[in-house]
Amino acid sequence: MSITERLSGFFGRIKGFFVRLWNGRHVISDLVKHKHRFVVLDTDTYKEKISFQLSGINIFVFLGVTSLVLVFLTALLLAFTPLRELIPGYSNTRMAEQTYENARVIDSLETELKAQEEMLADIQYIMLGKDPAERHKAEAKKQDSTKVKPTPYVRSKADSLLRDEVERREQGK
Repeated sequence: MSITERLSGFFGRIKGFFVRLWNGRHVISDLVKHKHRFVVLDTDTYKEKISFQLSGINIFVFLGVTSLVLVFLTALLLAFTPLRELIPGYSNTRMAEQTYENARVIDSLETELKAQEEMLADIQYIMLGKDPAERHKAEAKKQDSTKVKPTPYVRSKADSLLRDEVERREQGK
């Protein structure tokens, strides 16, 4: 199926939709303009409790205004009550400040704990009759040896041949 046939079929369907809409305008206008009566009756006495005279426009306007009022009330409810904290991604300033403060306290406690561990290790060395400076030198050497040193890049013969081949291909294009 060619593109022109597809396009003509598509536009034919669009034209058919608008033709049906145009021909059905009388049905829509009848629903909108004519008045209907909505009655609530008592089933025992058949006495009329509530009666409304409605048209399609009245129903449409009533539903539109009702939906707008509901949206407005929901927005007010979320804006001025603690329910806003349930919205995902909403940042509560009090909670953000508390999180920052907790992180700062944890960091200072970790620093203090490391200092106490160092002091205890030094006291253990002193009780064993050793110099704590020796322990610090040994730990510094240990940390230097555990660091991963980057391996220097060395060109191999296979790498050079591959580079030459790729460069020849690029020049050939």
